[in-house]
Amino acid sequence: RNDRAARSHSMGKTITGAERPLSKIFSSDFEYHIPQYQRPYAWTEEEAGTLFDDLFEFFSTEEEDNYFLGSAVLIKQEDQPFSEVIDGQQRLTTLTILLAVIADALSGDMREDCRGYLIEKGSLIEGLTSKPRLMLREADQPFFEEYVQSLHISELLSLDPAQLATESQQRIWENCK
Repeated sequence: RNDRAARSHSMGKTITGAERPLSKIFSSDFEYHIPQYQRPYAWTEEEAGTLFDDLFEFFSTEEEDNYFLGSAVLIKQEDQPFSEVIDGQQRLTTLTILLAVIADALSGDMREDCRGYLIEKGSLIEGLTSKPRLMLREADQPFFEEYVQSLHISELLSLDPAQLATESQQRIWENCK
């Protein structure tokens, strides 16, 4: 009986919590995957606008403190970047959209630095391919990668939102706009 208890304890899950800066959230430490069972991206202009307004107001007035964006719940092994997003998808997706729109407005090194928060650059020397930091559900990821994560914002905005394949893609279009 003690052996079985010891085995189940060593195989148990560890719940940890930590505050991390945005630069760490969108780094090679994390590779976010939205599981198929999660609802699609659904934030409206109102919810995305509220997040943006809160961020803008905070950084316009606050010089010292950090802004708390809320929590995310992930299933993740400590030494692996692969992270299954259980809670926080709407914020992670909206922040990715915001970073993409900012990057799209920049040029040169600033644009490339900002792009690094959207896509893991990869390395020819290390044999690592570039890949998005956030992977949405299957139905929306190719669209999200092509327009948002690849910084083709003007091409995205030239599309007719009524012709987009999913409501989630329409929300992405609206929030980029």
